[in-house]
Amino acid sequence: MAFKRLIRIAIIRFASFFYFTKKSKVIFYHDVHDKKKYTYMSTPLQIFKRHIQIINECGYEVVSEITKDVGQIEICFDDAFLGVYENIEFFKYQNIPFHLFVISSYIGRKNYMDAKQLIELSKLDGIRVSSHTHSHKPLNEMKKNEIKRELKQSKEKLESLTGTPVNSICYPKGRFNKETINIAKSVGYKKQYSSLPGFYANEFAENVLRRSLVQYAKDNEFKAILKGGDHILSYWYRLKHFCR
Repeated sequence: MAFKRLIRIAIIRFASFFYFTKKSKVIFYHDVHDKKKYTYMSTPLQIFKRHIQIINECGYEVVSEITKDVGQIEICFDDAFLGVYENIEFFKYQNIPFHLFVISSYIGRKNYMDAKQLIELSKLDGIRVSSHTHSHKPLNEMKKNEIKRELKQSKEKLESLTGTPVNSICYPKGRFNKETINIAKSVGYKKQYSSLPGFYANEFAENVLRRSLVQYAKDNEFKAILKGGDHILSYWYRLKHFCR
């Protein structure tokens, strides 16, 4: 596994030499930790701090929601693990906005934020709370009525909890299909976040946005991803995540 990761990093770094634009990009993590780790997918806070430093050095602006095709970075956290909440003072001190995708049936479970914590975060400037579905089951494996119920239940629960509209969703395990896109749109999700790498303006389908996974990434890999080096893997991710 370590060897495959080294090959992946080498490919991304090589491909990044062919990208010289500063186009806006969505990047995502699952959690951050300083001392206690709540998931194996968590990124050490020191690495995350370094990512923020690199973003600033490269002249990007971190925003809660991208509004320009060039120069902006949107940071997402999937699942709503406790590490983000426990390190919120760092985000507040550094004025770092982010987009939190919540699994509504996981609220209050061990290692996940509870309702009170989510309400607290939702009231902070620059933090958006959105849906990661209700049960985190892959949407492409469900029937139409199940998908619709899954998406509506999550949206309604989060809106009731935070008192704000929930218009965005990201797909569990990154998996989706045309049916998923259409049903999510009908339920009221104006933006759908995938795990397909690419620049923000390069939508996969109408309102289906691309994101780049950057958790654990060391300096050179992270810089290469910001430039777009991971786009060379887009076709492979499409085969893996877009299920016809």
